[in-house]
Amino acid sequence: MKHTNKIFGTMLMAVAVFTSCADMDPLEYAYEKPSSIEGMEYLANYGALKDYKSSNSNVAPNFKLGAALAAGDYNADGIWTRLANANFDELVAGNEMKMASCVNDKGEMDFGTVETFVNNAEENGMTVYGHTLAWHAQQPAKWLNSLLADKPVPIDPNASNNFLKITVPNAGDVSYAWQIYYVLPTPLVKGKTYHLTMRVKSANVFKMGFWPYKDGGATQYLADPEVPTSWGTLSWDFQASDDLEQLQWAIGFLNGTICFDDIVLIEDGSEENLVANGNFDEEATSGWRKNSWHGSLTFEVGKEGAGPATYMVSLIDNGDMEGDDAKNFAKKENSGSIVYEITDGVGKDGGRGVKIASKGGQADAWESQFWIVSNEVLNAGDKVHVAFDYRADGGCVGTSVDTQAHFGPGEYQHWSCAGSPKFTDAWQTYDKVVVLDTSMAPDGKGMKSIAFNMSPNAADGNYYIDNVVLEIEKSGNSIPLTPEEKKEVLTGAMDTWIAGMMEACGGKVKGWDVVNEAISGGNPDGEGVYALQHGDDGGEHAATDFFWQDYLGDLDYVRTAVRLAREYGPEDIQLFINDYNLESDWDQNGKLKSLIKWIERWEADGVTKIDGIGTQMHISCYANPATQESKKKAIENMFRLMAATGKLVRVSELDMGYVNAEGASLKTTELTQEQHKEMAELYKFVIEKYLEIIPANQQYGITQWCITDSQENSGWRGGEPVGLWDLNFNRKHAYAGFADGLAGK
Repeated sequence: MKHTNKIFGTMLMAVAVFTSCADMDPLEYAYEKPSSIEGMEYLANYGALKDYKSSNSNVAPNFKLGAALAAGDYNADGIWTRLANANFDELVAGNEMKMASCVNDKGEMDFGTVETFVNNAEENGMTVYGHTLAWHAQQPAKWLNSLLADKPVPIDPNASNNFLKITVPNAGDVSYAWQIYYVLPTPLVKGKTYHLTMRVKSANVFKMGFWPYKDGGATQYLADPEVPTSWGTLSWDFQASDDLEQLQWAIGFLNGTICFDDIVLIEDGSEENLVANGNFDEEATSGWRKNSWHGSLTFEVGKEGAGPATYMVSLIDNGDMEGDDAKNFAKKENSGSIVYEITDGVGKDGGRGVKIASKGGQADAWESQFWIVSNEVLNAGDKVHVAFDYRADGGCVGTSVDTQAHFGPGEYQHWSCAGSPKFTDAWQTYDKVVVLDTSMAPDGKGMKSIAFNMSPNAADGNYYIDNVVLEIEKSGNSIPLTPEEKKEVLTGAMDTWIAGMMEACGGKVKGWDVVNEAISGGNPDGEGVYALQHGDDGGEHAATDFFWQDYLGDLDYVRTAVRLAREYGPEDIQLFINDYNLESDWDQNGKLKSLIKWIERWEADGVTKIDGIGTQMHISCYANPATQESKKKAIENMFRLMAATGKLVRVSELDMGYVNAEGASLKTTELTQEQHKEMAELYKFVIEKYLEIIPANQQYGITQWCITDSQENSGWRGGEPVGLWDLNFNRKHAYAGFADGLAGK
């Protein structure tokens, strides 16, 4: 797939039709130049984009000029391939290197397109930049969520709760391929109404037929509900069509094992169970049979324990304080007598913990309140486990702290809740189980938070809390994974994904968006730093969204991705955090400032190393001069802030639209030539400022996200003038602005 780097574009321009060609006969008639190319002839004199780097002393020797395109388009060896090879140094696959493109809903990985893309690029002297290893969007969410499914109740061979275990070697093609029967001690009576309930679970979801019948007589075909894979209850109400002697279940679509328990068959108006030993407590299968030709079907009394298990479910996140998520903690806002923060060096083992500064001399204990807030509403009768490590200093030493039941923080419900821990200057562990009553959790409302009354103390002091546990006892036939188990299984999934991608790339892809779009752009913490994006942020999320950070934690999410990329990637790999709106003028580049702070936090372990920052720059050219000037100042400030980090700086996804004076985004078909030229000037400005402000040793490069304008039906800025070429691959004024910026003209 070798291609020469011919200057591509001149031959494609419509203007070239009207220039003389040595190998063409002269036209025999005169014509006027079409207005559509008036003033665009100069574009034919431009060379290939990447040729302009060498004339500018501000451009670093290793500066990469990149283009994003579909891997399939590049692999097709057509016009996209030649255009990319001629004008750019590096390629970025728009979607094909994202997880959902390579991993299906069963967790099966296919890197065929990636391998072809990387090998074709190498053959053509191009490098590939990886986009992206860790992201919350375009994920195989169905598979990832399946990894978090509840685990079955552990098998107890001595369990007293028996059931009937039926096993077949494989599924059949019809419902009656496998059948299991129960011979009734007394036949049902024709015309009478009966009710059957039973608990059941199966190795696979399938429709099971229930067909009571009389030997040599009628068969009554009743509803065929789906059998669940965890214990559930099925029921049938029916009027007997004959004096039915046997109960028959058609299980032909079963693949493996199905379990029956607590089978109850009663006549309408009676409480007598017509199925003997329906709970199998006698450890016998009397009355049960199979067809003689079903030799491979087996049935026996199982002892795995069908009854529900009891387990604890956590009601808070970040109880160990290792992240900065403080959503489960709150303080009294109208008091000013208490300040709290999650910070380093105050935890039990010298790590992160909660520090609560409290003023002395308060008139009432409730003037200084601190809350632990549950993720879900609790109700009367719930058994709640509260535990934490705690100590104090200064005037808070010796203070007994009462607890109250609240709904939301400040919504008082009862004066007593979880006891009164006494703070000393040494670390202690508080551990208490509380059964909520209707005073704590009123009927119809419930309870959500526990208030700690930081009682009046003689002098100012500090309380310290760490390793907070708030969990509820639940029961069921399956057990939710603990937060630790969820973190472990997802870490394994990320390991498998990153190892597979790095193997597919064969060490040829050196630069990567190791984490993409992590910062939320809102919900600042005590330091004014924006929170990471999370699945419970109240916004709408796509079916393919999966927020790894919800389970791995704000710190370990990124640290894990970085660790695995360095473990499986090439020695000289370069890892970037990529995000959008870093050039925001509405918050004085607040998102970028937050990202820089987060990078400091991620690298605070002394092991994690992030090489660079990618700024997407999906920008617009504004007709309003004041607006445009504000945007340009924010772009300059962004580059200064990024340069000050000392890290590599990459403009990762540059494209541009146009917004008119009324604030409306214009379509390509609506733009005038003058507006196109304004866009060209803005491209030139962006590239010039990057090369002027970013030191040479920090310049990774610039990637143009849209080679051509967007199709009207495109999911990305549909119909907008986002390209350097139009949809017919003709150069635009934007091409000249981009080239001039690179050249430093």
